[in-house]
Amino acid sequence: MPTTPRIDWSQLWYPGPKRAYTADEMARAGSDAPSPTLVVAAGVNFATVALVALQLAPAAHTARLTAALAALAVMGSVAARWLWWRPWRRPLLQAQLMVAAAMLLMTFGMRWRLPERADRESVALVLVIGSALLVAALWFLVVWRAQQIDARLREQAEREKAIEMARRLAAAQIEPHFLFNTLASVQHWVQSKDDRAAPLLAALTGYLRATLPLFDRALLPAGDELVAVQRYLEVMQARMGERLAWRLDIEPGLERTLLPPGLLLTLVENAVAHGVEPQLAGGEIVLTARRDGAAACFEVRDTGPGPSADLHDGVGLANARQRLALACGDAASLRLEPAPGGGCSARIQLPLHTQAP
Repeated sequence: MPTTPRIDWSQLWYPGPKRAYTADEMARAGSDAPSPTLVVAAGVNFATVALVALQLAPAAHTARLTAALAALAVMGSVAARWLWWRPWRRPLLQAQLMVAAAMLLMTFGMRWRLPERADRESVALVLVIGSALLVAALWFLVVWRAQQIDARLREQAEREKAIEMARRLAAAQIEPHFLFNTLASVQHWVQSKDDRAAPLLAALTGYLRATLPLFDRALLPAGDELVAVQRYLEVMQARMGERLAWRLDIEPGLERTLLPPGLLLTLVENAVAHGVEPQLAGGEIVLTARRDGAAACFEVRDTGPGPSADLHDGVGLANARQRLALACGDAASLRLEPAPGGGCSARIQLPLHTQAP
């Protein structure tokens, strides 16, 4: 049941967001500097208000008031920049008290230089208006900045949750059908006393040891997944015999490239299932990795019939695209297309982020 919003009366005497952001939260969501557009817009608005306020003051004291308002502007810009990195209530109150104290000092300082009471009242009015607007502007800045950071933190939390859900779906999706089919082959070969049972069981054990830790991380070095891919292909070769040939061709250094877990494994599984298994003569799987400027390109190619004209993503490919997009955004892509000379090519291109050696 939704709760009714309640008035926070403490904002009347202690304004601003209550929660102070941690250094980690500021680094994740509040590390950006004020944009030039925001700075120029704030300056133009303050200058416009100052010009209007000066019309209320005696013409003889325009120079003094202009200097005082310029001092307020400098003080306001320093306070605003300070609050940009500390958008919560305690720094806001300190900045507002500083502005109020400066306004009082300037007001009393000019009082002794203005013998006429009407002049003193006009000057004080202009300074009070300028200070009140500056205090209000600082409050709006802090509230807006805090809401901006909160929105970014929520977006990051949702993104991390989506990545975790996609990771779990990938783990649940990759294992069952492959394991059931392999265990069925082991059982049949054991019952029939086939010599292939022991090598297949050893290959399956190696595969499980390589793949079970994969999905504990949001990103992992490609080298870790390539070990799992190799173990998977060893299992499939034990099952299919000479019908399956495979090789890995990885450019040195790319094994440290970070990518979502299960990505290459999904593409290799698809290549075996759709490119090799349906053919009586079998086929070959080739996984290559190359640098392309600031990007890393991983390609899984098979010698099967190639993609159909009405190709559409299954669950595995759709999930792989989603995990790639969540981890790398628009900078990454996954494309399926006919391979030169026949077969299908699945090509992943993503930013070349690497793990430290």
